[in-house]
Amino acid sequence: MTRRILIRRGTLVLPDRRMLVDGDVLIEGGVIVRVGKGISDPQAQSIDASGLLVGPGFVNLHVHFREPGQERKETLETGARAAARGGFTTVLCMPNTSPPLDHPLVVQALRLRARALPFTNILFAGAISRGCQGKEMCDYGLLKEAGVVALSDDGASVESSRLLYFALQYARYFHLPFILHEEDNELSREGHMHEGEVAFLLGYKGIPRVAEDSRLARDVLLALDTGARVHFTHLSTERSVAILRLFRGQAPLSADVTPHHLLLTAEDVLRFGSLAKVKPPLREKRDIEALKAGIADGTIDILASDHAPHAPEDKEGSFLDAAFGISNLEITVPLYVRALVEDGVVDWIELWRKLSYNPARFLGLENKGVLAEGKDADLTVVDPQTEWEVDVTQFESKGRNCPFQGWSLRGWPVYTIVGGRVVMAERSVVDGEFC
Repeated sequence: MTRRILIRRGTLVLPDRRMLVDGDVLIEGGVIVRVGKGISDPQAQSIDASGLLVGPGFVNLHVHFREPGQERKETLETGARAAARGGFTTVLCMPNTSPPLDHPLVVQALRLRARALPFTNILFAGAISRGCQGKEMCDYGLLKEAGVVALSDDGASVESSRLLYFALQYARYFHLPFILHEEDNELSREGHMHEGEVAFLLGYKGIPRVAEDSRLARDVLLALDTGARVHFTHLSTERSVAILRLFRGQAPLSADVTPHHLLLTAEDVLRFGSLAKVKPPLREKRDIEALKAGIADGTIDILASDHAPHAPEDKEGSFLDAAFGISNLEITVPLYVRALVEDGVVDWIELWRKLSYNPARFLGLENKGVLAEGKDADLTVVDPQTEWEVDVTQFESKGRNCPFQGWSLRGWPVYTIVGGRVVMAERSVVDGEFC
């Protein structure tokens, strides 16, 4: 007999309808079969959601699970477990692995591995260019056939305007959206942090805002000309938000941010050292204010993590030699609650919309991101009030490179359900059957 799960007495978040309602959810066979008040099923496994928020599972457009080739940093399994603990029921892996995801056989092998893991739905972005080198287009038709759902050279920007122009045209035949890392490498070359007072005091070469701004401006125009579906990831500057706001209604453009770009500034490099070394770099308060304004008015419509785990040796030693990146997948949601809900930028409905409904629509996942009868039973249950401290030693991820150690946060996911199976309960990953 197919196991049924009844989530009782929760506050249901309906991001597609922008509503909060009290009610119950009955799940059977990996599908939501009933949504309403007073549902009774004595045979169903029961979860009491009193005082909790229940909504469609969170969808993360930007993670690095490091497989293949960099398994000492993360694997599909450790990344999937981290996603489950973080409340994410679907994640999109970036292609800058070793080798990159530029060949259909690599994608097919990873998808087989991912399907064997029950903890989250793992999707893959294929490379825009071979080797993510920006010199030659990949075969997008074969990559689409192998199962990629988007294209990106994340970790680097596409330097060649000509290559990206033709790529945007060609990929439209396969209905593949682009996720672009915006950075002019000539301007950011050898830079280690934001170009400003702190970099000057420390004697580090800086990465100026215009490295992002100028590349984003170019790619907005290429998107306008080709009509391609383009998403700009991990925005960090005031002017990038202004540029996107100016053109967003003229083409299918979207953007995301990360929690660390909303909570930390370049000054935090003085506190955290290489744990705060990330690309794009942490900027200044005026950039954070602009990013929050862009989130509030819908210019930035998706919230992601850019989960970038590293082995300890990658972050130890000299700041100049340390790798870029922050491991944050298990704390992304409470970090956004701190940055946006507690600061009054968005309410819970809008937060859920940007963490679930909008990214699901971007990826064309019609049965995800919505809490309704007949939709996939991918759900996240969040405790909006209880406060817990970040403890990186308890991460499921291999990456402990996180500057948020010891922060006291609210808004933690407490249950994650994927395909009708409880994969995380009371903030712990469930390895067997949930009882």
